[in-house]
Amino acid sequence: MGEITSSDLVALVVFAELVTTMAEPSLLCVNCARPPPPHRRTWNRCVRCAELNLPSTYYCGDECAQAHWPKHKVYHRQVKERHKNFCDGAERDRDRSLAETVARRAEATGDEYDKGCASAMALNAEGDLHAAVKAWRKVIKEWPGAPTPYFNLAVELTRSCRKDEAAPLYLKAMELYEEGTEQWALAVAGAFDLLKSPECDEVPKPEWWNDEALMALSARVVAVYPDSPRSCVMRALVLSGGEHDLWNVGLRSAAEIKEAATWYRRAAMVTHTPAEKPRFERLASARDAFADPLLAEEEAEAAKARGAAEAEAAEARAAVKAEAAEALKVAEAKARAAADELLAEEETEKAQAAGTKAGKAKQGTGKKGKGKR
Repeated sequence: MGEITSSDLVALVVFAELVTTMAEPSLLCVNCARPPPPHRRTWNRCVRCAELNLPSTYYCGDECAQAHWPKHKVYHRQVKERHKNFCDGAERDRDRSLAETVARRAEATGDEYDKGCASAMALNAEGDLHAAVKAWRKVIKEWPGAPTPYFNLAVELTRSCRKDEAAPLYLKAMELYEEGTEQWALAVAGAFDLLKSPECDEVPKPEWWNDEALMALSARVVAVYPDSPRSCVMRALVLSGGEHDLWNVGLRSAAEIKEAATWYRRAAMVTHTPAEKPRFERLASARDAFADPLLAEEEAEAAKARGAAEAEAAEARAAVKAEAAEALKVAEAKARAAADELLAEEETEKAQAAGTKAGKAKQGTGKKGKGKR
């Protein structure tokens, strides 16, 4: 979108501070950050933003409007493309259905909070983003502890291509939602999706904006809500190692890249936006193309290592067997020698016993002869 000037940075900081504290939308000139004079509430809005019912973009005069137009023109191009995707998909139908559901609930309960949400949802379903943003800000002002208005305002601002304003709102919703719920997971994934964009370079990053924390957090998000395309994409991108050095990314294994492909493919399966399906499939195929050769190489090395280990084990077993056989031979030889020695001793003892018996017999014969005489 071109070079960012110091006045742009001042304006962005002011916008971020106002959004974070949930004050009214900034009334400063978007080009020079000058506030309107005391006698008037706002500067003039961008004519095209007003025609398209987009959130307000104010200019203090024609000079600032003309100076800022090259950047603002890109913004309108992005809004146009976003609106086209929105209209082509089922997103608008879902919004209308949800608006009707919330309206019925508000009618049934009579609750003022429900009525405020229903009004904002109806404006969103009609495509009046400017009015919807104002309505959600009003709800937040009256019920600052409710997480859903922050989340929905972030959605509206994202649709209006105001990512730098939307990201802090997703973070606020994440803080207010019960941790581990599907809405919490959606808020985390929404914040991540915006914070990684160039438009949010100046937005302060949360404490979990580091590789170790993102690996753990993205795993929790898909565990809680695996049927959300945004959750799947968050996990896939973190496993892939991010893009353009978004954070201090560590080394990724082929198995992690392969898992990233799996999550991109799941995102393609669960998305309701037709244009996203082929894009997610391409991202999955790209990860497969990168990971598969590495996995094949790793498997070949592992197989080689297993073969070497098996050969070494077989050799060791053969050596042990040979040693055992040799030891058995020695033991058998010793046993035979001992047995032969015992047999020899027995024979000797038998021979000695036989000789003694014969001697005694001779002595007895001589005595009998003398007696007869």
